[in-house]
Amino acid sequence: MKSKKLNSSNKSFKSVFLGPFTYLRPSVRTEAYIMLALLLSQLALLIVTKSTASLCIMLASLLASYAADFSNKEKNYTDSFTIMASSIRGLMIGLLLPATFPPVAVFFISFAVLFINKHTLGGFANSWINPVAVTVAICWIIGMKFFPDVSLSDSALQSKNIALTLIQDGTFPMIKADVAVTNWLNKRIFSLFGVSIPEGYVSLLWDSHSLIPAFRFNLLTIISSIILLGTDILNPIIPAVFIFTYAFLVKLFAPLFYDGTFLHGDVILALLSSGTLFCTFFLLQWHGTTPFTNRGKWCYGIFAGILAFFVLGIGLSPAGFAFIILITNILSLFIQSIENHFLKEFTGSVLMQRLKAVREGNDA
Repeated sequence: MKSKKLNSSNKSFKSVFLGPFTYLRPSVRTEAYIMLALLLSQLALLIVTKSTASLCIMLASLLASYAADFSNKEKNYTDSFTIMASSIRGLMIGLLLPATFPPVAVFFISFAVLFINKHTLGGFANSWINPVAVTVAICWIIGMKFFPDVSLSDSALQSKNIALTLIQDGTFPMIKADVAVTNWLNKRIFSLFGVSIPEGYVSLLWDSHSLIPAFRFNLLTIISSIILLGTDILNPIIPAVFIFTYAFLVKLFAPLFYDGTFLHGDVILALLSSGTLFCTFFLLQWHGTTPFTNRGKWCYGIFAGILAFFVLGIGLSPAGFAFIILITNILSLFIQSIENHFLKEFTGSVLMQRLKAVREGNDA
């Protein structure tokens, strides 16, 4: 009878959960799974396109990352999160280095940077500076000759569409299906808005054939960014503010540096070269390197956009984004110190006053 009464009294409860807490956003482990899956999609396209040299670079950086992480004898070699974090770092380093870079040099430089980072700053989420950006920057300083350098003539710079000029002169090769896909898009979609896109942009989105893998598959990077934002892995403030600031400056002021036409900067070239999109969504918000508050994120994004304008210019920079990330990581330390200062003031004044008011109310 007691059990029946208990059941009847609990009719209002529809379900019982063993875990009383739910995540407001994905856990760090879930973020790592998704991030790794997206990076592996880049690796898959390298395999499909038979980019053997780039695959060798990625193998070297992956081995270096594993060696640096498992150099500690007390480390759990079967910890899945450690393996995922090592894989993410290794893949990112390999994707941001040119296929012409010696794999042996990649291994030793990557191992040295990641080893020092792990044993001095604490590794994955504890480091205040992005180890991937540090590795790429050092590789560029040591082996600058291996990074691709695109030179532009005065006539190309002064044209209204620099990206199209580079497509037409073969700097960005066109794929075989480009003409058919472009014609279909113009006929079925863009004609509804009274516009059309020239041949070559589909190729630039699909595969720019850059020596640096992270610069190649822009369409895949855009899809990856949608997934990262849609799953709440990334806060949209920093990438949105950065891209708007950088694109705005390129559109308005970039032509003034090479006697071009005001308001005719090539935003497409700026965003689809230099690994701008890849670095924005995969590196600019590395764990432990960004401010906490929304105001801090706005300042971080604006500063990064202004810095990108002066470092990358109209694009085509092989390693400029690595230095942008390093400089913004340093700026983030100052922003975070200001955030902590105001947090202490808020805790010491507002919260204490409210606590005092509550106590006085209880004593009344």
